[in-house]
Amino acid sequence: MSTPSPRITARVDAETQSLLSQAAVLSGMSSINSFVLSAAIEKAKDIIEREQSLKLSQRDATLLANTLDAPAQAHNRLQRAAERYANKTQV
Repeated sequence: MSTPSPRITARVDAETQSLLSQAAVLSGMSSINSFVLSAAIEKAKDIIEREQSLKLSQRDATLLANTLDAPAQAHNRLQRAAERYANKTQV
């Protein structure tokens, strides 16, 4: 026996039900429930995408682009370590 799917229910006034019913019909949905579920899923995806995306000001975007375009600068300690490694590996 399968476990029943979770349910979401909402009580609405007659005006809201009429509005949702009209929107469901106009969008070709078979029921108010399918319309509301579809709209909720779309809105949830938009919110998640908006919150997970990186938001930069124009100044920050320019700074990031310039930094990525600039050649990498090796730290002094890294350069010394590379020199020591090169000296040890040259026989």
